[in-house]
Amino acid sequence: MPAPTMIDDAASIETVPEKKTGIMTLVKALGLLSVLVLLQAVGVSMLLPTSAETSKIAVKLAAAETSSETDDGTAAASSQETSELATLDMREVSLGTFHVVTYDADTGSTLNVDFDLFGTVLASEEGEFLNLYSVNERRLREQILVTVRGADITDLSDPDLDLIKRKILEKTNRTLGKPLIHEAIFSKFSFIER
Repeated sequence: MPAPTMIDDAASIETVPEKKTGIMTLVKALGLLSVLVLLQAVGVSMLLPTSAETSKIAVKLAAAETSSETDDGTAAASSQETSELATLDMREVSLGTFHVVTYDADTGSTLNVDFDLFGTVLASEEGEFLNLYSVNERRLREQILVTVRGADITDLSDPDLDLIKRKILEKTNRTLGKPLIHEAIFSKFSFIER
């Protein structure tokens, strides 16, 4: 057996560099995190609309809101839409003469409402309207009568009759199946409470 030789342990062990866990590691981690947050902020800013685009969206939403349904379930026409229609060739068509008598059980009073009703249609759609009107005349009349019977005295006292006009407009166009009537016009309107 050969004699053991002495090896210098200190020389044979390779030196492994010690990992620095100091402040530089923390600085590098914070730097990497800052770069990631900065990249996200740049990406989001590229996707967000500009102020001009935001104002265009706001105008579109405001226009949609004014032409969407109101709290009472009727459609309100926007002023821009009505001004555009005024420039087009419109025709007045008669929707009938009406005499409505309603009894209010709470007050014991009777309301007599008399009026002639007209609607405005585009000249190019007048023929189509007249065909649909002749087919749906009784249903249209019934919808108008139901609307007027359901109206409050405050609605009937309104000088412009705006709420009643909007309700009649919505119901008649729904009955026709197409938005052919653009405006409801009352003529010789009177109501008496007895």
